[in-house]
Amino acid sequence: MWRFETGRLLGTMILAIAFAGALAHRSQAQGGGGQAAARTTASGVYTAAQATRGESTYMSVCVGCHPPTTYKGPVFFVVWGGRPLSDLFEAVSMKMPKNDPGTLEPVEYADLVAYLLKINGLPAGRLALPPDAGAMRSIRIEAPAARKGGAGGN
Repeated sequence: MWRFETGRLLGTMILAIAFAGALAHRSQAQGGGGQAAARTTASGVYTAAQATRGESTYMSVCVGCHPPTTYKGPVFFVVWGGRPLSDLFEAVSMKMPKNDPGTLEPVEYADLVAYLLKINGLPAGRLALPPDAGAMRSIRIEAPAARKGGAGGN
């Protein structure tokens, strides 16, 4: 129990640090001179099969340190919203797994990012997310259309 609470506290601290970085990034981006992203994560930038593979990797490699709620919900969009998808891909691929960073294959990191998009309500599309940060720079992380009003079709 103590180990879980410590992990949760550490996860919260990491999110707070990432949030501060996101704010700094946003203010730089709003300063002008940036390129407009060609597309967003709300338009379906990964496949369902890719997210399924990412979930499998997540459950075997990541979940021991990071329960799914760590990367799900409004905090995810506060930290990552408006940023290029390459930022998330690079953060995951350079820092994880914690005890052996960068040891997964690029395609496994892309699959993990697809899974994170899926658990945050972002739709799948027809093309797989490429395992390349450069290709992800033109994709902006954007929250799905608001469904705050409750039930609803479409």
